[in-house]
Amino acid sequence: MKRLANYLIAMALVVFTFTSCEDVPSPFGNVVPPVDDTEKVTFEPSGSGTAADPYNVQAALDAIAALATDASTDEVYAEGYVTSITELSTQYGNATFIISDDETGSNSLTVYRAKGLNNQSITDENLIKQGDKVVVCGKLVNFKGNTPEFTQGCYIYSINGAGGAGGDEPSGEAKGTGTLDDPYNALGAIAYAKTVGETESANDVYIKGKVAAITDQYGTQYGNATFTISDDGNAENTFTVFRALYLGNKKYESGDLIKVGDDVVICGKVTNYKGNTPETVQGKAYLYSLNGVTDGGGSTDTPTGGASGTGTQEDPFNVQAIIDYVSALAADTDTNQDYYVKGIVTSIPDGNNGISTQYNNVSFYISDDAAGSNKFYVFRAKGLNGGDVTADVIKVGDEVVIFGSTWVNYKGNTPETKQGAAYIVSVNGSGSGNGGGNNDPGNEPSGSGDVTRDVSGTVLTLTNTAVTASSNTITVDLNEQNWANAEEVTTVTLSDGTTITFDKGEGSTTPKYYTATKGVRLYAKNTIAIKGASKAIAKAVLTCDSYQGTDYVGNATLTASASGTTMTIVNEHTSASGGTQLRVQTIEITYAD
Repeated sequence: MKRLANYLIAMALVVFTFTSCEDVPSPFGNVVPPVDDTEKVTFEPSGSGTAADPYNVQAALDAIAALATDASTDEVYAEGYVTSITELSTQYGNATFIISDDETGSNSLTVYRAKGLNNQSITDENLIKQGDKVVVCGKLVNFKGNTPEFTQGCYIYSINGAGGAGGDEPSGEAKGTGTLDDPYNALGAIAYAKTVGETESANDVYIKGKVAAITDQYGTQYGNATFTISDDGNAENTFTVFRALYLGNKKYESGDLIKVGDDVVICGKVTNYKGNTPETVQGKAYLYSLNGVTDGGGSTDTPTGGASGTGTQEDPFNVQAIIDYVSALAADTDTNQDYYVKGIVTSIPDGNNGISTQYNNVSFYISDDAAGSNKFYVFRAKGLNGGDVTADVIKVGDEVVIFGSTWVNYKGNTPETKQGAAYIVSVNGSGSGNGGGNNDPGNEPSGSGDVTRDVSGTVLTLTNTAVTASSNTITVDLNEQNWANAEEVTTVTLSDGTTITFDKGEGSTTPKYYTATKGVRLYAKNTIAIKGASKAIAKAVLTCDSYQGTDYVGNATLTASASGTTMTIVNEHTSASGGTQLRVQTIEITYAD
């Protein structure tokens, strides 16, 4: 009985426990899961977007949400905590990172390729770190409709309260009216460019200052220079002189080079590039004086005589006639017209912009006299009758006849032939004498002709229409060339002797290999020359990278041409930087029969 009583007491305790503990589910019926009462962190938008009252991240995100795809705001300020850093490059002087309204990253905004304090290039690899509170200035964009970000061209205004410069007017006094007698100082040019905005000034202005830093020195390859000037030669409150021509408003051929501290006067048009970089307009400004020395102050070449010739093979234009014709064209507009021109070779630029057997083209100036009293630029032409270029194809003093099918008034100030659309007919009267152009297509050399461009996703196909493709192909994987990350690349030689050469061309950045790309990145105006060991290139199929919704197949203005056994690809763009990169991973080459 005692054992029975103890059993009944134990059972009663069990029943009492189950009925009195609210957190124990009933053994009968459905089990109710616990409730997640964790509150999600949300932020109220705040700030007006000014330097004194920046947006918080939420306000910036709300502003972006109201934008159409790829549309942007005006320049605004926003603050937040750095929650992660994607890239900080002292090589390119910018950083990509994420900011949030708290240090946990509850909401996030991408800051894409921002410059450092004072809107200057980043030189300190430890400039920012995770947890820093920063204020960023720039334009907000709804990139591809799915990535809210500060777009490229923004900069870090302050870090943990320190800094706070670059967006305001620089200290000092803006002076000058922009005339030759009263040129702008550097601060005056900065102020004037900001009033012009992102277009270009209607008139040329004069700017005086001291060279503070040199990005690209004058040289015969491109004939221009990029540098900054300030009122005292220091690297603060600088104005950018971008790709300006040399003394006399000419491409540089010889003469004194600029150096830091030199006194200069610049003449030309200006712009506030992307709304944050006051600078001269590429190709529309020149060095008026260097330490007080001028060369005619922008005077143009004076021809030795009038225009003559009809442009036919029997009666070619003289140089003045082609200068008159091309100078009358609208700036940068290609004009298709078959003409022959006769002149004397007065100069041949050094480097790949002169005689290049590697790229199978030649660039040189011709004039109506040996003194070069007037000059016309033959740009990247083919050899005799469209054939391959040899090292001795021309020399200064030779009398040549050239044929051209496309002409351009480059930047409105340099009459020239279009790349790949001209060739040498005769040198000092010697040559096959066979003309070309639309009236005589049969004289095109084997392998030379138009190259069509086709893009499908990340695949870029370039087809040489002048040849018949064979079944002979070869493929190269650019991720297997044992290059280091960010290494500048030049030439790859394939097992059959074909070479693939990467070059800076007229761009501002050299091609580089990146492990993240798994291949080579080519920037604006960079080139690829594919030279077959013995056969012309019938087709090149480039497989390219894709990142964050962008297929990196180059610019829509990318061009390609074929000459002899070489196919040349140019990631053409309206300027020497920007646009869409060509990120090549593999190249499949098909040879001609």
